[in-house]
Amino acid sequence: MTLNQTVKWLAIGLVSSALCACMGGTVAQQLVRSILMHGADKVTTAAIEASERNDKLAAQKMPLKDTPPDEYKLAFINSGFEKVTLQVEPLPEAKVEEEKSIEVMQETPLVQVEVWNLLIGDEKQRILEKARLQGSISVPPQNEWQRWQVATGESVGNQQTITFLIPPEIGKLHSGAIALVELSSTGELSVARYATN
Repeated sequence: MTLNQTVKWLAIGLVSSALCACMGGTVAQQLVRSILMHGADKVTTAAIEASERNDKLAAQKMPLKDTPPDEYKLAFINSGFEKVTLQVEPLPEAKVEEEKSIEVMQETPLVQVEVWNLLIGDEKQRILEKARLQGSISVPPQNEWQRWQVATGESVGNQQTITFLIPPEIGKLHSGAIALVELSSTGELSVARYATN
């Protein structure tokens, strides 16, 4: 024990005996115990801290194991990107835009057609689907087919059989009715434009 520690213990002993004499035994004993426990806590904390410091120093000074390097780690460390080389390509030759032919508007005749019958069900669907697949521009969108009618009839005076569309705004036509039908070019369906009766 050092001199400072001896003095501390003597001071503690004197204080404890003085307290025992003045205040009674139990209070003095509690104070002495508290002082001793506080001192013991400090000593324990200091010992733990010193042990941790020594462990850290020992870990830092410990020699490294001579182990072979990990092949994947080496591959990762040595990996890199390929060098990019600049590739110059000539510009494509400028194409001279061909003059777009001006579409000539064609007159389509209107003829009087006597309605023979209206096509319904599968027959109507087949005619509309065939025209749609051929790219006919007169065929309405599929979701409107229910509203449109498809009819066959004969042109008055020419006696030519014509299959044509009847838009919903014309209304229902029945057998024997006369409609003004716009004749279409090849591959298109003719379309009724007016009903005369």
